[in-house]
Amino acid sequence: MLLSQLWDCDGPRRLLQSSGLCTMGCALPLATGAALGSGRPTLCFVGDAGLEMVLGELATLRDLHLPVIVVVLVDRALGLIALKQRQLGLPRAGVDIGETDFAAVARAMGGHGVTVEDRATLVREAEAAFRRDGFTLLACRIEAGSYEGAF
Repeated sequence: MLLSQLWDCDGPRRLLQSSGLCTMGCALPLATGAALGSGRPTLCFVGDAGLEMVLGELATLRDLHLPVIVVVLVDRALGLIALKQRQLGLPRAGVDIGETDFAAVARAMGGHGVTVEDRATLVREAEAAFRRDGFTLLACRIEAGSYEGAF
């Protein structure tokens, strides 16, 4: 959801995302289908909680040798749900999650995994990912509350 507020595409139907109607965990399956259908490298942006719901799909990327670059936004929370709770004046409940070492999981599943701490690393690793065979996962730490003011 946050991505749609920040990302410009160079053509129609180049950004697939959930509708915001309680859909979680769809980014990686959507990217997998896009990579299968196009035969081109595909960029996937997903939140940490959403990826945890479908981690097994990394094996699909491995088995099918798909060039998917998975950018995980790691804020250790269900960020959009936390935002909605605040907007409704509700207490923060059930939205904080632990921190998975996604880069290690990607490597264990046969991909290339990197934890990204700064923009320079993100740029370098993203450029390398588009030249790499197989899947790459870039775990990018972001500030909790990044949804604030985006909608």
